[in-house]
Amino acid sequence: MKEQKEQRQEQEFGTYLREEREQAGLTLRDLAKTSGLAASTLSRWENNKVTPSRADVTKADQGLKAKGRVVAHWEIATSIGFPPWMKNVNRLEEAAQLVELISPHLVPGLLQAPQYARAVFREGLHQGSSSDIDRLVALRCGRYELLRSQTDPRITTVFPVAALTCVPDAVRTEQVARLLALTESDQVNIHLIPEGAILMGVVSMLIMFHLRDGGLAAVSDHVDGATLYEDKRNYGRLHGLVKQALGSALPARQSRHVLEQLR
Repeated sequence: MKEQKEQRQEQEFGTYLREEREQAGLTLRDLAKTSGLAASTLSRWENNKVTPSRADVTKADQGLKAKGRVVAHWEIATSIGFPPWMKNVNRLEEAAQLVELISPHLVPGLLQAPQYARAVFREGLHQGSSSDIDRLVALRCGRYELLRSQTDPRITTVFPVAALTCVPDAVRTEQVARLLALTESDQVNIHLIPEGAILMGVVSMLIMFHLRDGGLAAVSDHVDGATLYEDKRNYGRLHGLVKQALGSALPARQSRHVLEQLR
């Protein structure tokens, strides 16, 4: 019974907020002043009588100088389940202000050129006809341009140089030209893992969506489709993998130089 009670309290946002406030040495009135929220409102939160909105939780986080800890706990406490639309990668792309694509093997689909995409579909033993593959290639290769015309999210991607050197010359030339064209925009940053190095800890494509409402979603892309990570308690580790991948890769400017050499 004691363990169940402790687990329940761990998940209650109000209990956590009170602990953060007390550790900061603030009264309810103090936090009200620093956050711009009413003391009575904060009291209702701490007694778990009201579930606050993200915007208000962000104010409390800033008032406590918690550096995102309060927002992160609120996300865990309120994430009983993601809404259905967040299980759709296309919808997540449309809702994102930043998409981080960490790919241990291939150029991410969002940035693929037609010949590269066609090779990926064929190597994946796609069962469709040639016309089916043509349609899929057109959809995949037109996806970023569609996003750019609608919401224009920033894209940061990490993938190995080997993803380009392992394909035929004609495929590589077209793909490199596309990547160079994309990097002319400040919205796309490409970081290459140099030859002889590998991404440790990432075995399939990892995608982190930083949403316009301040939320976060993570997806792993496998052979049989994309899977949403619904337990946000894992997000700290997943974001750590993104940072680790970026730390292992070449800076964007140096990566562009490598791309120019591969033309």
